[in-house]
Amino acid sequence: MQSFRLRRLIIRNSAACGLKKEGYALQTLQAAVVPFLLAFTAMYAVYRGTAVFPVFIEGAKKGMQTAPQRSLFNALGLTKEELEKVRSMNLKACFELINESEWDGANLIGFQEACDAMNIEIVAQGNCNLDPITQKNNMESFMALDPDIVTCQPQDLDVAASTFDPLVEKGVIMTYMSNVPTGYTAGKEYVGAITDSVYDMGVDSAKMLGEAIGGKGKVLAIMVSDVNYVCNTRDAAFIETMKKEYPDVEIIEGGFSTAAEAGQTASALLTANPDAAGVFVSYSTPCIDVLQTVKDLGKTDVKIVTMDLDSTCALDMAQGGNIVGIACDMPYAMGFGRALMAAYGALGKECPGFVTSPSFQVTRENLLEGYKSSLGIEAPQEVKDALAQ
Repeated sequence: MQSFRLRRLIIRNSAACGLKKEGYALQTLQAAVVPFLLAFTAMYAVYRGTAVFPVFIEGAKKGMQTAPQRSLFNALGLTKEELEKVRSMNLKACFELINESEWDGANLIGFQEACDAMNIEIVAQGNCNLDPITQKNNMESFMALDPDIVTCQPQDLDVAASTFDPLVEKGVIMTYMSNVPTGYTAGKEYVGAITDSVYDMGVDSAKMLGEAIGGKGKVLAIMVSDVNYVCNTRDAAFIETMKKEYPDVEIIEGGFSTAAEAGQTASALLTANPDAAGVFVSYSTPCIDVLQTVKDLGKTDVKIVTMDLDSTCALDMAQGGNIVGIACDMPYAMGFGRALMAAYGALGKECPGFVTSPSFQVTRENLLEGYKSSLGIEAPQEVKDALAQ
């Protein structure tokens, strides 16, 4: 493994920095780095009066050149003086969720905890549910609150500029997750964006499922049918990799718009293909419905792989159920990083335009470590108990 170095900015005197302990859990919140995570992680803590601002791993160029949008970057961090300046600004922020998943919740927690440390008030939250029209409405509602900062994941890139232009023209600091509106330039219309390794997550999913079924048989690919850059790119990478590396696998595709539709699609495909060996689902929320369908049909031998950790999928994996692999990234760190990028914008400090969180594979063998690395918290006790049996 290529060597890398950690750069950390540690502000040791929280009193001097004006950090308040009220509202904090006095515990170290650390996104643990599993051995194969080579690109970055962010860690934050308020612990015994010590605030540890983001820790990013630098270097690690090996293996980082296969996916599009690959970006190496230096540490994001604030000096003591910069932190005090941001705190004195009394900034207001709006945060838009993309769904109600635990993955998205981890993003919000990371953003919230960074904002708390920087005295940035989150004045509104919205949820677009992956819908560009709802997102446009949310942005209009946000603008009425006169925020200093807005962060979200653009949904339809070709029309996203019309959604965000009014905020940009008003001087709102914009940071994004996963992608940016077509025609936007970092440092101009937005400060920076943090993305998961969307392509690599599709590759990882294909490799885990291909190996789990022995490289042959039928695979049902239950994928997002709507226009969504992240899901569409990850799904396409899954199909591409499966066809290239597992030529003896027959792929049968089905689409969905909602989690309930995903379950219905799974039911139809499994009924038509009772000999299916594996199932791929775009992400964990619809995977829960697909998992229930698989169990209802008594398909105990069907292997399932999805993306983005959540407790339901983790529990099935821990119990030795149908789910055998989950492609993961680091949502807690991504949320935290977006808040730091916003601080850069407020300070007029040059910021990396695009930062990439690595993808990594989670299986039953590394589930506990992967859970903490991805979501920034310990796995639920029931997951731990199931692994111990």
